[in-house]
Amino acid sequence: MVRISAAALFVLLLVVPAMAQDDYPKIQTSMGYANLSLLSGHHSGFANQTGFNLSRTLGLENYMGIYGLGQGVTLISDFFGGKAMYRTARAVPYALAGIGVGYFTDSQGYGQSSFATRYGAGVDIPINDSLAWKVEVSRMTFHLQTTFTSSWTGGTNFATGIVFTISQ
Repeated sequence: MVRISAAALFVLLLVVPAMAQDDYPKIQTSMGYANLSLLSGHHSGFANQTGFNLSRTLGLENYMGIYGLGQGVTLISDFFGGKAMYRTARAVPYALAGIGVGYFTDSQGYGQSSFATRYGAGVDIPINDSLAWKVEVSRMTFHLQTTFTSSWTGGTNFATGIVFTISQ
């Protein structure tokens, strides 16, 4: 019995370093600048992305952006979706897709919400174990009637920022 227990303990101690090889950030958040080309021009804003990595290659992500569209109009967007990553030592390229809502408000307090979609790609470039730099390009579309013949309005979103690893 002692020999079996010692052998089992020895095998378990050999397996532990192999389990540690699958080291990846579990929870990450980023804050930064975003630029959305929507309707009549490019609009600057703030972006926050929080990701929950389920494995080395798959995760869930929430994107929240606030953009000033001009003439007192503000867009608040929130998307939830999936993310597929390919981790290397120098960069983490990824693709993402999600659904969400866009809330358009003006200075008089009038607001209108709309269904929205988002898909795109980006790359995280590690700085150290807890920081990275993010560059991302995505397409955002909002179900918003802007003319009599169209009900979807979309634009390209460029986002960049610093990624903080919350849980390893």
